[in-house]
Amino acid sequence: MERAKYLCAYGSTPRGEINWYKYRLYRIISKRLESLDWQDARVPQLLKEKYQENNLPTPRTVKDMLKEAWGCDFYKETALMVLRFDRTFAQSYLQGISIHSTCTAIDIDRAATLIKQYTPNPEHRSALLEILQSRPTDDAYYQVTYRETDYYPLRWLRALGSEVEILLPWDLRQKMAVEIQKTQNLYQ
Repeated sequence: MERAKYLCAYGSTPRGEINWYKYRLYRIISKRLESLDWQDARVPQLLKEKYQENNLPTPRTVKDMLKEAWGCDFYKETALMVLRFDRTFAQSYLQGISIHSTCTAIDIDRAATLIKQYTPNPEHRSALLEILQSRPTDDAYYQVTYRETDYYPLRWLRALGSEVEILLPWDLRQKMAVEIQKTQNLYQ
């Protein structure tokens, strides 16, 4: 992944939880590795139980989780994202590519419905609906399920710059606006 090599493993995390965790390989290689038997007292009880129940994750588990949402951090929480693209850009850039299996084109009415449904704060909801009404009616809208704190979808969105507008979720929209403002400040 990226320029660094990672090992994604299921087991005891640095916080002592039994879960998925990504380790930078160069940090692991410098440590002395030791293979443990399942009966070893250092193996967490929950992990032993999953092993005994033959309930440890498999490559198929990972594949299925990757299909559930856009992003490489398949173990992270998911959320709904609604994106807007200029119609011309969408036709020349997005047509024929697959962002993720959950990414589907929607119409402006569906975008409005999703904003109403997924924006609990009335002020934010009102602002987003106003923004939506101010956009050209022939723009392209997409909904996609993504991994909330996954770097990959965010990097893709950053790379598109002004060609994409995040409508949902509100918090991600605001985060990107702050990042864009900071970048603009560098060039003033």
